[in-house]
Amino acid sequence: MHPFSRYITCLLLLICCLRLNAQQNYGFYSTPVLKPGDNAAEKLANTVFYKIETAKNTVFTGEPFLVEYKLYMSVLEEPGPGKVPAFTGCSIVDLPPQQGPVIETVNGKAYNVLVVRKIQVTPLQDGELILPEASVNNIIQYVTTDKPYNVKSYSIAAYCQPVTITVKPLPEKDKPADFSGLVGNFTLTTKLDSNTIPQNDNTHLTLTIAGTGNIDAINVPAINWPRNTQHFDATDTQHTFSDTFPVSGAKIFSIPFIGTKQGNAVIPPVSFSYFDPAAEKYVTLHSDSLDIKFTGPLPKSEQREIVTEDITNRKYLWIVPAIALTVAFVLIITGKKQRNEKKKKEAAKAIQQLPAEVKPQPAAVVKPAINFYASLRVLGDTPDDKVFFNRAKELLTLAVQQKFNLTALNENGILAQLALTGADTIIQEHAGNIYRICNLRLYSPVTDDGQRLLVMETLTTVITELKV
Repeated sequence: MHPFSRYITCLLLLICCLRLNAQQNYGFYSTPVLKPGDNAAEKLANTVFYKIETAKNTVFTGEPFLVEYKLYMSVLEEPGPGKVPAFTGCSIVDLPPQQGPVIETVNGKAYNVLVVRKIQVTPLQDGELILPEASVNNIIQYVTTDKPYNVKSYSIAAYCQPVTITVKPLPEKDKPADFSGLVGNFTLTTKLDSNTIPQNDNTHLTLTIAGTGNIDAINVPAINWPRNTQHFDATDTQHTFSDTFPVSGAKIFSIPFIGTKQGNAVIPPVSFSYFDPAAEKYVTLHSDSLDIKFTGPLPKSEQREIVTEDITNRKYLWIVPAIALTVAFVLIITGKKQRNEKKKKEAAKAIQQLPAEVKPQPAAVVKPAINFYASLRVLGDTPDDKVFFNRAKELLTLAVQQKFNLTALNENGILAQLALTGADTIIQEHAGNIYRICNLRLYSPVTDDGQRLLVMETLTTVITELKV
């Protein structure tokens, strides 16, 4: 989600929380009462203000810190989007805001406080980092003593002042030779698919770096491979959790390799260095060494295809004749297609000249009838989770396609077209939630029987509402 869109969404959620809180704690909020002739701008100026609050004013380059844009209100009002801060010289990650307002006392006066935006900021260079100003537009309702039942509205924009953060360079003293600039707190683990591997059989070394910090910037550490091995390019996967501060995650590298001859080998410890800002020192992690035994090669019929990215250029020589054949094939097909198109145009022109009563009529498209309720019963009896969640997505897609005559085939296209049809927003939300939960269960190791039941109930509701 784009940061601005997430900011607007969070603000709208906070407005809802504020209204609910006002209903439950009406006594705390008050409607301002002005006397005739009072200047609304002067009287209401101190009822609302906006400020930036940081956990630290001095940090190291690359050290993430927490920033909150907080709105203080002493009267009942309705905040709305204003000026969004534009950050430079840093990377930011939006964090979930608080669920509702809290009460703080400032100079002896009680305020309801909303965290409009909560972010993790990571400076990318040393020097001064400016947390930019922002604003929130507020509508305050008030009455006057001479007309207490005549409610008036006053619009006021609350601005926060920029805040300067001092960013210190990382120390040069004791900096490890393999230090790549990562700041945070990490762990390092390594493992093999197996410690006993047939010669020339493809296997993998898996290396996992997890913790808090800039997970995106982690690169695969150097590995001292034994002489009787040959390794290939690594692939990586990344998992990031941004629900709390500091943002945490892991990067997992999978490195294929083979043993080139029989015998024992040892992959020595892998080292990885980072800077710990809390301790203000560099830390170097070392994994355990890994013992490997390469046994006799498997029979050719049982050997797996070896993953390789860089052996010789000779393996690419087949591409030259292949390209030539492909170009010739394309030219033949293109010429045939052009001739067919010409024939179609001539036939269409001839048809247009025929009387209407003899023109060929298009055949009616007959869509196969689907008994969605019977399909739901079959879905509920599906024991395999993978099959269940795949079929749930398929059933949802078929239902909305049939109801709204949608042409899209993928989930994103379905949701986009569904929004354009003006379908009920509840249906749109249910559809999005079903796709999201199914994908989570299909592509994540997380298991939760409650999610299966939720998908079943939500899908039943959607099909019932669609009346398909």
